Amino acid sequence: MLPVARFRRAGGFLRVTIHCLQLIKRSSQLSKPAYSDPPTRDLRILWLAVFFLMFGFGIYSSTFFNFATEVLKVGPKAIGWIEAVRETPGFLCVLAAALTMRIAEPLLGSITMLLMAIGFSAYAWVDSVPSLMLWSFVWSVGMHTWMPIQSSLALHLADKSSKGKRLGQTTCAGSIGALLGMITVRMVNYHLPYRVWFLAGAASMALASLVMLTLRRDIGHPEKPRFVWRRQYSLYYALAFLEGCRKQVFFTFGPYVLTKVYGVKLQTMALLWVINTIVNMIGAPVVGRALDRIGERRILITSYSALIFVFLGYAIIKSSLVLCVFYCLDNFFYLSTVCLTTYLQKIAAPEDLMPSLSLGVTLNHTAAVVVPLIGGYLWAGLGYPVTFMGGAAVVCISLLLAARVPRHKVLKPLG
Repeated sequence: MLPVARFRRAGGFLRVTIHCLQLIKRSSQLSKPAYSDPPTRDLRILWLAVFFLMFGFGIYSSTFFNFATEVLKVGPKAIGWIEAVRETPGFLCVLAAALTMRIAEPLLGSITMLLMAIGFSAYAWVDSVPSLMLWSFVWSVGMHTWMPIQSSLALHLADKSSKGKRLGQTTCAGSIGALLGMITVRMVNYHLPYRVWFLAGAASMALASLVMLTLRRDIGHPEKPRFVWRRQYSLYYALAFLEGCRKQVFFTFGPYVLTKVYGVKLQTMALLWVINTIVNMIGAPVVGRALDRIGERRILITSYSALIFVFLGYAIIKSSLVLCVFYCLDNFFYLSTVCLTTYLQKIAAPEDLMPSLSLGVTLNHTAAVVVPLIGGYLWAGLGYPVTFMGGAAVVCISLLLAARVPRHKVLKPLG
């Protein structure tokens, strides 16, 4: 049993967190626009399912990298291989979408969440890198199939004038769940075995699967083509591919630099994830409302411009404190990726939305499968700064392409 003092520290941390959440809620109420369209029952169900899913993912985020380095003793090359295997289902997402296109999106979402729960629960018995790769692949199939479903459901349930806002609120619901998952890890001061954490996270994902079963089955377009590749969507395809390159460099090697090179402990990493999640809670709805008002182009250009300096900072700066700040900045600017979804929704025919989002995930993860391998070998041969300089070059290309996104207006579907 935990000592009384430890319970008091955990209780104090929880009270502070609750107080912060109350302040966030009050501030968000003050910043609401004049118009208001209350969320439907189905939107609330979607948010609840996303909450439970991300609660489990919050536990994963707080424990995985330390489990890999402390228990399995993996090196940079092994991390690259693990991430490549974990991202392979994203590469196959368009195939999975084609095979399941006739399944109702809410039901398919429930199945994907259950698959995530099965794969993540198996981490409790992982004792080698090959077994970690196997079960990472299993739960990743569920995660990457779910990604376009979440965006598609949120867009279908949103009014025409509030697409960005609803996507931001859906992200916010997931951020709250992830935050509470991380707080749960912190409250017990990390004294539970990793096996318990993995099983607890899997149970939350399974609960999310059950919640999804209560959604109406007729949400989404009933006559979706199995595969879509249109020249008119080429800018979206290119940005999705480059986003996969950029994301994977930082998501794979950012935490690894902090834990491996600078020895940042589990407690500090969990604190960073808590900070990132609070930022997402506040920032996602704000970015969504800004997107509805000023459009994708301005937000993407601002985000990519700032990310160039974040990547160069990781390559040049040697202060772990500054790198922790940059780690949080990258998380904030990642919120701008919602612009790719709304841009596609504005130019695509309704029946093309779900298969095109799935193709975007595949293109995103085509890069994500290769980048961890290249980055791992670059790190091992030339040092980690070269890996992040490559990431900065990718962001520069993204910035040039973002300038081609039309200025804010109501776009008509192409073709």
